[in-house]
Amino acid sequence: MNVSDSEAISGILASAGYLSVDDIENADLIIVNTCAVRDTAVSKVKAQICRFKPLRNRKKIKIAVAGCLAEHEGESLLKDLPIDYVIGPDRYKFLSELEGGVRVSVSSTDDENGFYSGFSPVRKKGVNTWVQVMRGCDNFCSYCVVPYVRGRERSKPSKDIIREIEGVVSEGFPEVTLLGQNVNSYKDGDLRFHDLLRHIDKIKGLKRVRFMTSHPKDLSDDLINCFGELSTLCEYLHLPVQSGSDKILAAMNRGYTNKDYRLLIDKIRKRVPSIALSTDILSGFPGESDEDHALTLQLVKDIGYDAGFMFIYSKRKGTKAASMEEQLKREIKVARVNEIINVQMEITKAKNSQCIGNIEEVIVEGVSPRNPSKITARTRTFKNVILDGTASEVGSFLTVRVTGSTGWALEGEREGV
Repeated sequence: MNVSDSEAISGILASAGYLSVDDIENADLIIVNTCAVRDTAVSKVKAQICRFKPLRNRKKIKIAVAGCLAEHEGESLLKDLPIDYVIGPDRYKFLSELEGGVRVSVSSTDDENGFYSGFSPVRKKGVNTWVQVMRGCDNFCSYCVVPYVRGRERSKPSKDIIREIEGVVSEGFPEVTLLGQNVNSYKDGDLRFHDLLRHIDKIKGLKRVRFMTSHPKDLSDDLINCFGELSTLCEYLHLPVQSGSDKILAAMNRGYTNKDYRLLIDKIRKRVPSIALSTDILSGFPGESDEDHALTLQLVKDIGYDAGFMFIYSKRKGTKAASMEEQLKREIKVARVNEIINVQMEITKAKNSQCIGNIEEVIVEGVSPRNPSKITARTRTFKNVILDGTASEVGSFLTVRVTGSTGWALEGEREGV
């Protein structure tokens, strides 16, 4: 979402006559697009801004803080950091109106629903691009700051989404990832997300579609049935579970149980047995016991995710969980999340080893950063494959045989060569 927002910011500034520069010393304006979901993200961005202070003092470069941190902490950032502007995620169009020397703070409102339809994003050249289908969230999970910094759910009109995807396909992007805090809640009149996917599937020239993120409580049978039926929809689903404990899931206000989640996984795998699954897990939530942690570990082992993203719970100002009792010590949270990570690492390695011998369609994404004689490619199940090749093949579709696994990535060779 932040990458997509940064592309929108670049488009807004380009329309106002700004040019991007490779050397930061030549900049007039530095924009730091931020996240406020976790303490680590906030700490990193504040440290980075402080490193820009000498440039601001010496070169008179203006610094703007945009995004969720700007909305979460507001004008207090102007007092605490060496910056000039604070602009929330739904007011980026005001970046084109900034005047030198004016210290302004522009807070987020429901301006244009945050979709910036009047500006063309400046997209990074590549294979995949991002298309936002909705913004905001109505779920109010007790640990999450998103509804407070990005507002309530708003869906982009389907006709605008179709037009945007047709445009990026004509620019040479064969793959799009549809974005939303909870894409399952998408609605445009009577049209729902599964309907949108069916319309998108008909776009000529589009080869692959992915989406994120899905909320388990809203994952409908209609959406599950799109897998294996729509030729563009990849066999990959990111479905955050957060915890395997019903007690913790209720405290998180997630709206489903361990059993509910497992039944969804069973439905998905029955529909497409080869589908790859990934998840998010939040470890160390207030009141989480050893038993709750064990339930999460067991769920990870039983589901057998292809990949997982594990995080430590951190207090977010304004959320319900921040005021809950039984906040856990950091050393407990770190130990628990590391245990989950280690379990998932072994599962991922085993899953990838099982792919050896498979014939896969891949799209070449780039040159391997570790070996210029190798290229990296992506399967429909979102697995990375490393094989011989050159930069001239980026964007090409190849048929490969998986010959090995490095643990996190697959190794392959061209089929029939």
